[in-house]
Amino acid sequence: MQREILEKFGGSNLRVYSVWVPFNGGSEQAADVSQRVLPDPRVVHVWDGEAATSDWFAENVEESFAPAWDVYYLYGPDAMWTDVPGPLIGSGATIIGRSGELHDAIVPLLQGSSPVA
Repeated sequence: MQREILEKFGGSNLRVYSVWVPFNGGSEQAADVSQRVLPDPRVVHVWDGEAATSDWFAENVEESFAPAWDVYYLYGPDAMWTDVPGPLIGSGATIIGRSGELHDAIVPLLQGSSPVA
């Protein structure tokens, strides 16, 4: 994500919300350290110790990711957050395992952005 998308499209209006939850040994300290993995200023890191976002996304956006963790949800520039954010362009889990699909889905959205050489 950092090297293949964020660095390549440094001038884009891309926003990433990285929500860290207490699964698989996750902790608030690990979430703090993980900011070094995604150091881009367009990434907002949030610690969700109660995993409320995991439950909410699994119940309201994509039931196949229950509980929702290590998953991405991709929204375009016209997305609106009403009761449920949408329209959803793509989703997948695990993020690293589906990174090629994420890349292929996000690049058309960034076509107007200048890749960094």
